[in-house]
Amino acid sequence: MHKQDNHEPAAQENDQDWSVLITLLSDDDQRPWSVDELIRISGGNQVAVADAISRLQRGGLIHRTTDDLVYPTRPALYFEQIAG
Repeated sequence: MHKQDNHEPAAQENDQDWSVLITLLSDDDQRPWSVDELIRISGGNQVAVADAISRLQRGGLIHRTTDDLVYPTRPALYFEQIAG
């Protein structure tokens, strides 16, 4: 499904959350990711990535270590498995 680019704040947040989550799920060899890597991949938008990480962490989809490494939770990995 192709998402339309609209400028509603909630839609932009959802897109950013999805982008971070998909990145974290994309490659088993890369886990965990550093926050700096996620910012670089996203085009340098530090605030948007930090906000997405916070929302995903509150939602129980990612873990963040004290040294700024981020990785998906088991429920997120299971979602990836069943979603194909």
